[in-house]
Amino acid sequence: MTSATQVRARGSWPAQAWLPMIAACASALACGAQSTVVLPGRALAAAGGARWDSVAAIETTATLEVGGMTGTVESVEDVRTGRSRTTATLGGMVTGEGFDGAAAWQQTVGGEVVVLDAPSAIQLAATTRWLTARGYFRATGARYRSLAAATVGGRQLEGVEAAPPGGAPIELWFDADGRLARTVHHEGLDTVTTTYDDYRTVDGIELAFRVIVDRGDPRDRTTSTVSAVRVRGRADDTAFARPQTDGERLTFATGGDATRVPFELIDNHIYIRAEVDGQPVRMIVDTGGLNLLLPAAAARLGLTSAGKLAASGAGDQKVDVALARGRELAVGDVRLARPVFYVLDLPSLADISGEPFDGLVGFELFHRLAVRIDYPAQVLTLTRRESFSPPAGATIVPLELRDRTPIAAGSIDGLPARFTVDTGAGNSLTVNDPFSRANGLEARYHPAFETITGWGAGGPARGKPVRFREIKLGDAAIPDVVGDLHTGDRGALADPDVSANLGAGVLRRFAVTFDYRDRKLYLEPGPALPRDSYSRSGLWVMRAGDALRVVEVLRGGPAARAGLARDDRIVAIDGEAVAARPVRAWRALLGDGEVGASHTLTVEAAGARRDRTLVLAEILP
Repeated sequence: MTSATQVRARGSWPAQAWLPMIAACASALACGAQSTVVLPGRALAAAGGARWDSVAAIETTATLEVGGMTGTVESVEDVRTGRSRTTATLGGMVTGEGFDGAAAWQQTVGGEVVVLDAPSAIQLAATTRWLTARGYFRATGARYRSLAAATVGGRQLEGVEAAPPGGAPIELWFDADGRLARTVHHEGLDTVTTTYDDYRTVDGIELAFRVIVDRGDPRDRTTSTVSAVRVRGRADDTAFARPQTDGERLTFATGGDATRVPFELIDNHIYIRAEVDGQPVRMIVDTGGLNLLLPAAAARLGLTSAGKLAASGAGDQKVDVALARGRELAVGDVRLARPVFYVLDLPSLADISGEPFDGLVGFELFHRLAVRIDYPAQVLTLTRRESFSPPAGATIVPLELRDRTPIAAGSIDGLPARFTVDTGAGNSLTVNDPFSRANGLEARYHPAFETITGWGAGGPARGKPVRFREIKLGDAAIPDVVGDLHTGDRGALADPDVSANLGAGVLRRFAVTFDYRDRKLYLEPGPALPRDSYSRSGLWVMRAGDALRVVEVLRGGPAARAGLARDDRIVAIDGEAVAARPVRAWRALLGDGEVGASHTLTVEAAGARRDRTLVLAEILP
């Protein structure tokens, strides 16, 4: 395999960042009572005592501030069953989430309503239901562990860690008066701290009127201030009904049921031609990706951005992201009205890939349609769900969704594994660091070196390349796969909730159909492909004007033996100017060329120009 330019729109992404914040802020009233475990005999009395016996539901309206934007939150909570529904308006976008008594759901800024069925999402939802139902009023129903007293913000706090039935653990901290002062829980790699204050008495019960949710980045810090509260003696069942995806926003221009869109497969990334507000754009297709535009593309299209939130992906760093709304997104015959775009600068990706592009499309189309990616034929087919027929004879792989990310079960050399299925990743397989450490994979595979293995939002990802004997995706077996063991402790690839990220290096062997509605992935085998190989040059390069800039040289590899070094500029290869060919052509020549092939690289470094002889070699047998 050559470079793996990972373009991620998931993980600690704004939609995931402030949706749970909204739920936490709206659930401030659910957290307004105290745990009898910490403060026996005093906690319930401080919260209103027997008055809670006659409370069935609480309705709230609050203001919401996050990322330089101000909005409103409306919520209703059933304090007896844990049902809830929250609707938020922020920066002109409407979103929400809740629990209808059967399942937790989330409504994205694009209008898609998604049932959350991944194990980590189910656990978090169980804890939220427990909080909403005032589970911490009772010593039964959850396991508790006392925590050492702490002083936070000048206040002395007492705490417990609670493990609700079927839920994720959460810390509950109480002030000297027995009021809940803060909670702490984990969501993936994020530690979420929620602070409660400005308690007021409403119909005889104590409720927090200000809630601050902090995920560790000031761009995502959310403040909710309650402006109105209504305490009800009965819960209206209709108030908790799950909303439906706004299907009327998607149409087919020709009135048909399907459209075929040709694509270019470049370094295993899918590039399509589309239109935003009638203007042409070149987009990468990413299974779980948001609709995303680069700032230059948004400016060219005349879209106005709002807010400053934080985003991360394959790299370690978080970057700024804003929101914008267009009039129409067109992909083939599909027309999506009023699309929401995340505006995010990815300054290095176009240079790493050497391909100009304007943004991403992904989840919104995958959620609303059945999507078939025929990698061998390089054709994308979008079909109305009502007209979709599963491909005959295909291998069926069950899917689950965590937020917008499809997850499938399989195995890595016999080890059971859960994969994020990612068309936005150009490599074959990246094993997440927690899974690698838990299973002793370094001792098992003895990787010989560490290097850059991908590039995405937040910068480069690093890992240790290895060769796997067999990857199984469902019942489909893929032999002899080159992948890597991720070595970072931040970013999407350090997520402990999944085992590995499975990219297009594996998917390109099939025609792949995604059916998010029925949670199924269909695999139709394509023609046999050459054996997976690792870059035979030991060289990572990116476009730099009319040259290739060396980003990394593998120690002891062919490029190192040729005398190349980081930040060298390659201006010609075998006498031909680098500018004469696209980056993908040079990457294929140097990365996938025949073992033993010799190439002359003309290199500029320290003001001098020299020729270097690069002999390709099999780095990962």
